[in-house]
Amino acid sequence: MSDKEIRDGEVAETELEQLNTEAASEDTAEEVNPASEAEEVTADLNGDGTVDEDESEIDEALKSLDTKTIEPPKKHKFGWLGYVFLCGVIAVGIWLIFKIVGDAGDTKSLGDALAGGNWIFGLIAVGVLLVIMVSEWMKYSVIMKTTTGKFHLRSSLKVGLLGKFYDNVTPFAVGGQPMQIYYLHKKGFSGGVSSAVILIKYFAQMFSYTIVSLLIMACNTAVLGRIDPTWQTIITVGAWIGLVVNMFLPLMIIAFAIVPKFARGLASLVVGLGAKIKIVKDKGATMAKAEKVVSDFRAGFKIMSRKPLNFIILLFLCLLEVILTFSLPYFVMRAYSALPSDGGFELYMIVIALNVYCTQAVAVIPTPGNSGAIEGVLVSAYVAIAATSLSWALFTWRFAVYYIYIVIGMGLVIFELIRKIYRARKARKGALNPPLENTEESNQTEITENGDEEA
Repeated sequence: MSDKEIRDGEVAETELEQLNTEAASEDTAEEVNPASEAEEVTADLNGDGTVDEDESEIDEALKSLDTKTIEPPKKHKFGWLGYVFLCGVIAVGIWLIFKIVGDAGDTKSLGDALAGGNWIFGLIAVGVLLVIMVSEWMKYSVIMKTTTGKFHLRSSLKVGLLGKFYDNVTPFAVGGQPMQIYYLHKKGFSGGVSSAVILIKYFAQMFSYTIVSLLIMACNTAVLGRIDPTWQTIITVGAWIGLVVNMFLPLMIIAFAIVPKFARGLASLVVGLGAKIKIVKDKGATMAKAEKVVSDFRAGFKIMSRKPLNFIILLFLCLLEVILTFSLPYFVMRAYSALPSDGGFELYMIVIALNVYCTQAVAVIPTPGNSGAIEGVLVSAYVAIAATSLSWALFTWRFAVYYIYIVIGMGLVIFELIRKIYRARKARKGALNPPLENTEESNQTEITENGDEEA
C-alpha cells in the first residue's frame, strides 16, 4: 500500500469520526428538545407557541400542587356496611316524610296529588333541576379551561357526577374530593391539575354556599316564628352552629391570604388547645398539615387570579347553583299545589329561608347527605305553611337533590367497571391471538435471520 493511500485512509477515518460526533450531538439534541417542547406545551395554555407571564404563574402554581403521589382511596374491609347504613338512613328519611305529614292529616295518594297539581310549575321545577346540573358541570369545565387551556367537557361531567355520588354516600360528604382527584389523575391529568381543579371548585362552592346562607338567615330571622316553639329553638341553635362550622375553612383560608401571621397564630392556638384536651395527637404534624392545606388553596387562588374572567364566571355559576338549589322546594311544592297560590314572593322567600335554616341545622349530623335528619327537620318546618300533598312534594324534592345523584353515580361506577373488564378481556385476547399480518411478518423475519445465520 502506498503512502498516498495510507494518508487518504487516515483522512477518511478522521472525516468519519467527525461525522459520527456530529450525528451523536444531533441525536442528543433530539433527545433534549422533545422534553423542553413538552414542558413548553404544558405551560402554553392558549396554544400560541409562547408562554406569557400569566401562563408561567399558573404553571408554577400547578407544580407546587404536584408534590405527592395520587393514590386510589383506601378500600375498607367492611366497606359494604356503609352502604347498608346508607340504605337504612334513606329509608328512615322517607318514612319520616310520610309519617310526619300523615300525622298532620295529609294522606293523599300519589295519583290524587298529581291530579291536583300544577303542570306549569312542574315544568319549571324540571328546568330548575336541569340548570342546577348544568351549572355544576360548567364549574369544572371553567376550572379545567383555566388550568389546562381546554374545557374537557366529558371529564368535567363525569368528575362532577362522581363527586356528588361519593359526597352523598359518605358521612360529612368527605368522600367526593379524594375520589375526584384520583379519577382525574387516572384519566391522564397531572397531580397538580387534578388537585387544583377540585380545590378551586371546593373553595368557590363553600364560599358561595356560606355567603348565600348567611345573607338569607340574617334577613329572615323571624321566619321560624311560624313553626312549633320546640322545633324553632332546635333549628335556630343548630343552624347558626352549622353555619359557623361551614364558614370556618373559607374564613381561615382568606385570613391566611390577608393576614398570614395572625391566621398562623390563631391556628397554632386552636391546635394547641386540641393537643391539651387530647383531640390532637401530634401538634407539629397537625400544624404542618394545616399549613399545607392553606398553601394548596393559596396556589388555587393564584391560578384563578391570573384568569379573573374565568373566576367571575365560576363564582356566578356557584351562586346560581346554590340559590336554585335552595329554591327548588318552592317550585316542587307549587307543582303539587302544596302551597297557597296567593303567597307571592313573600311565600317564596319563606320557603327558601326555612330550607336554609333546616339545611344548616343538620350540617353537623354525621349521616350520608344528612339523611334521616334533613327530612324530619324540614318536614316539621314546612307543615306550618303547606296546604296539601306535602309528603309527595318533599319526596320528589329529596329525590331531585339527593337520590338522583346516587342513582347516576351507581350507574357510572357500574359502567366504568364493565368497560374496564371488557377492555381487559379484549387486551388479553389480542395478546393470545395476534393479528395475522404481524404473525406473517415475524415468520418472514425469522426465516430471513435463519438464512443469514446459515450463510
